[in-house]
Amino acid sequence: MNQGLTLASKGDVAIDVVRFFWLVTSRHLSEWIRLPLLAAGVTFVVHEGLGWLRTRFGEQPEADPSVQESDSPVR
Repeated sequence: MNQGLTLASKGDVAIDVVRFFWLVTSRHLSEWIRLPLLAAGVTFVVHEGLGWLRTRFGEQPEADPSVQESDSPVR
């Protein structure tokens, strides 16, 4: 296993997200940089949130009736 690989914990990721939004919403960046970064961040959060909602509350997809299972082995 890679000994030099360090994974971030969920707390570290949350702190990084807060830092990102603080940087984007602060007035230290010019508007032409700040607004696209803010839009990308909000889009990512909405996309991930909707994906989580789909997996959490979505129905299980039904088996496709056009696919037929056969008992013969496949090579």
